[in-house]
Amino acid sequence: MSTSKVRDISADAMAVRQAFAQFPSGVAVLAADVNGEKHALVASSFMVGVSLTPTLVAVAVQKSSSTWDLIRGAASIGVSIFGRGQGDLTRKLASKDRASRFEQVAVEVGDDGAVLIDDAALWLECSIHRVSDAGDHWMALLEVERLGVGDNEPLIWHGSKFRELTDARSVDVA
Repeated sequence: MSTSKVRDISADAMAVRQAFAQFPSGVAVLAADVNGEKHALVASSFMVGVSLTPTLVAVAVQKSSSTWDLIRGAASIGVSIFGRGQGDLTRKLASKDRASRFEQVAVEVGDDGAVLIDDAALWLECSIHRVSDAGDHWMALLEVERLGVGDNEPLIWHGSKFRELTDARSVDVA
């Protein structure tokens, strides 16, 4: 790689955001019912397969998130990995209007308060395993206690846009 393709980013946060947007990721919605009120947080910085024993996933959450402060206190956190056709729902759940986030949104609430959103590609019920400082974010390891797989193709976040898989064919890599 030519060094002309890389540059110092210390004073250019927008360049970092644009570069990171080139990495496709799924769209995770963390949600919990806390004291009878549903709260949701949308994250594209979610990773599965951190550990199989115990079963751990990870999410990075901005420290400025007041929603995370509510969700992290729940006994159980629902994680819904969104699927095809759920881009608008993602925007609704991330909106500033907290009071209407869950209006007309089909959910299932677990016994411990995990909120799972219908039509997702994957559902996880998790508890917090560990939270660590990670600059301007918190890095949370979540222990998966229950899971379910839907029949919806995953929604992808890439290039600061929602995208959907268009070809379900697989390619074997030797």
